[in-house]
Amino acid sequence: MPTLSGIRRISRAEAADIRSNIPTAVFWSDVEVANWIEECGFPQYRQCFLANFVTGRKLIAVDACSLPEMGIQDFEHVKQITELIRNLLGVPKFPEQRDARMRDPRIAYLEFKRRTGKETDSTTYNSFLFDNRHLFPMRRKSGSL
Repeated sequence: MPTLSGIRRISRAEAADIRSNIPTAVFWSDVEVANWIEECGFPQYRQCFLANFVTGRKLIAVDACSLPEMGIQDFEHVKQITELIRNLLGVPKFPEQRDARMRDPRIAYLEFKRRTGKETDSTTYNSFLFDNRHLFPMRRKSGSL
């Protein structure tokens, strides 16, 4: 996890999510996101991300529609940055339909984590799955009864 000082305390919820293979980028600050975009070869957009206070949580919502609103006008750069974000977060390219994206519990959790607040901060991926078990029934392992 990139930081200015190299070390950052993480909450129990963050630690649980990391153990559940939720990308650590979800927990990045705006400076960490700006550092990442610069390291990806787009130093000219560092200030765009900082000026728009794009944190790891907000990065989840950044797509080809929002990048031009942030000041990134080059279409090729928009496509490249969108792909970099999807790869960073492990999000496959989905159709625009929200229903299709929400069939995957991991994607639904990332959408949930876009919000801020005490409840969202303390919710882990496993507790999200439990609370929404009616939407995402657990799959049985083959061979088990």
